[in-house]
Amino acid sequence: PTVNNALPAESHTALPEIDSAIRAALHSVAVEDPGGHALDAFFARLARTDQKEPGAVTRILHYGDSTIASDFISGTVRRRLQARFGDAGHGFILIANPWQWYFHNDVFHASEGEWAASRLAGPIAPDGLYGLGGVSFTSYGGGIATFGTPGSGDFGRNVSRYDVYYLEQPGGGNVEITAKGAPPQRFSTRGTAKVSRVHAVHAKDGESRLTVRAIGGGPVRLFGVALERDQPGVVYDALGSHAAMAVNWQRQDRAHWKEQLDLRDAALLVFQFGTNESELSNLDRDGYERALGELVDELKAAAPAASVLIVSPLDRADYQGGKMPTKPIILDLVAIQRRVAFAHGVAFWNTFEAMGGAGSMGRWVRTRPQLGGPDLTHPTPRGAEVVGDLLSDALVNAYERHAAMSAKR
Repeated sequence: PTVNNALPAESHTALPEIDSAIRAALHSVAVEDPGGHALDAFFARLARTDQKEPGAVTRILHYGDSTIASDFISGTVRRRLQARFGDAGHGFILIANPWQWYFHNDVFHASEGEWAASRLAGPIAPDGLYGLGGVSFTSYGGGIATFGTPGSGDFGRNVSRYDVYYLEQPGGGNVEITAKGAPPQRFSTRGTAKVSRVHAVHAKDGESRLTVRAIGGGPVRLFGVALERDQPGVVYDALGSHAAMAVNWQRQDRAHWKEQLDLRDAALLVFQFGTNESELSNLDRDGYERALGELVDELKAAAPAASVLIVSPLDRADYQGGKMPTKPIILDLVAIQRRVAFAHGVAFWNTFEAMGGAGSMGRWVRTRPQLGGPDLTHPTPRGAEVVGDLLSDALVNAYERHAAMSAKR
């Protein structure tokens, strides 16, 4: 699709108009960090950005499932943090649409031609190289993707650099880059080994578009394009995957993931899964807790200079005799994720409690305008905006508390 926005195009600073009873049930849930230092790296980077130091860009990578693949929640957090700390660009977007409902707000993004996708949730890549966003795209020629600023709205209207993330590999093919007002550029993806690379294309800060073409000569393997600006601010990458579970990331080659994260230079990694785990009637709770803990440790090792924040799944309901109570497994998943965060030295934010706790999805579905979807699982765009407001408030409040305590010391 070339129409990407699901969020309103105009600015606003307050929560969207919602029922007063639902609003009263929302909780201002704080980010939990029992050790007190899990977010130090993030806060240090954000403080430099807040002070507008030259080159002080704070990149946040938000990994998740379909609630993030649609960029509803993440899109709102991006808008709020950029309004507070500065707009350093939209961030990373996959080359093409691996799912029909892959959206990114506040950008122009379109693709056509021949792109073969390998995804963490399948079809898999035999070599385990899925790139930053968990999807690898290959074209032997004819694959085209376009990225740029939207034609209207209050957000994302400027970009000054496009970073094309690709795999250098033996026998790799050629890529042509075209942008309005500039001659075409070409580069080869051929090399002696499989290595993660970035090709940067600079533009005058403002509205622009960039087209990427695979032009043959061998397989071209691309991961995505990051839209950035060379000024202090926040960049927020929405890295959601449809039907994904946290353990799917065990399929990613660890050395490759570290290469990708090194190139991205993130300050904060947000890890939000649980929706699809809640589908598993036979989930091994103990096994899931061990696997999630191991994955968090591997993520910390892959990005040692970044902070990690586990964000719990949203509430999810079942139909039962005209009522819509919370699925019991959601309570288990939230508790497990909280324990893993505390045991492995990372921060935790409880989306379930912020929504209003048990029964909140049922209430969100009944209210008008509707905040919860008819599947009793996903928020509507307006509901996702509410969650995004709550999460961005929690991050800003945590940063400001840390800054105030640092000033006293």
